[in-house]
This record gives sequence, C-alpha cells and structure tokens, in this order.
Amino acid sequence: MLRNFGFLLVFALLLSINLLARNPAQDAPAAAPTQDQPAATDQAATAPIPDVPVPAVPVPTDTQRQEFHQSVQDIHFDFDQANIRPEDQSTLQSNAQWLQSHPNTFITIEGHADERGDIVYNLALSDIRAQATHDALMRMGVPEKQIVFATGWGKLYPVCAEADESCWAQNRRSHFTLWGEGNGATSSGAASH
Repeated sequence: MLRNFGFLLVFALLLSINLLARNPAQDAPAAAPTQDQPAATDQAATAPIPDVPVPAVPVPTDTQRQEFHQSVQDIHFDFDQANIRPEDQSTLQSNAQWLQSHPNTFITIEGHADERGDIVYNLALSDIRAQATHDALMRMGVPEKQIVFATGWGKLYPVCAEADESCWAQNRRSHFTLWGEGNGATSSGAASH
C-alpha cells in the first residue's frame, strides 16, 4: 500500500510542477506590438526569484559540532515503513529536549532508505520519513524555525554498504545535520558522524 501511495505522491508532484511551470501567456496568441507599446518580453525569464527565508547563522565551532553530534542521534525505521518506532521515541524526545535548550541551533532532517526498491519509491518513502520526523519534533515542542528543511534522499547516501538486514536497518533512518556546517548533502553518510 505504501508503494502505491509513493507512486501516487510522485505522480501528483510531477503533475503539479508541470502545471505550475506552464505560463498561461504562452497558450494565448501574442498581440502585435504597436508603436506606443514595446514588444512583450517573457516575464517569467526576467522576474526576480523571491527570497526564501534561510537562517543566517555563524559557522558552528568545533565544540558546537561535537556537542551536536554527541547529543542529537539518528532515528531508524522498519522496512517499508515511515512510522516512528516506539524504541526511537525516547531518542527523538531527547533530540527535542536538546534542541529546545539550544534555540539558536538550526538543523536539517534527511530521510533515508535501504537499497531495496526502486529509486522513485525510495525517494518518496525517505521524504515521508523526513516529514514524519519533522512533525514529531514539532509536536514535542521544537519550534518550526529551528528546522530549516526536511527532505528525502532515498538510497543515495547509505551509512553501510553490505547487502544484509543489519546493514539495511542502519540505512533506514532520519539523519539530523547541523545547519551551517557547510558540508551539504554528501554529509548524510558516515562522514558526518
């Protein structure tokens, strides 16, 4: 059932992007410009991109990075699931308490999947895991402004490369990254811990 939901989610997302990207002016015939009126330009190409509010924070010190990585731990998921497991509730609660006591710390949440399944399905599943983790942290009292974004990376950044259940279980996770570390998406794997 989750697989069908994933495909529907991806299809709806692609359809929405396609519809939003269409310019209604392109569908209508262009009126010929008069002497008093200059030719119309493609407004979409010349319009400025609106600013996205992103917290401007100083680069964390080595001590701040170390404290974050010792205090905020990944949570894991069962195969083909995005529910927060009971055994991960305490880890997530501990993460929430730490974040609440460090209000100037900003994070990203990266959802991940194991290598089984196709790329699109795992991307959708990992995104649902990241969002479930985001929502759970907010319910636990973490201010939304502290979570810069939550996204899924599918099976792109495994922490373990063996093809067995113990390794796959490590890869089915939500990973927390300290915003401002500057090491981007490739930090999702073992290099960031």
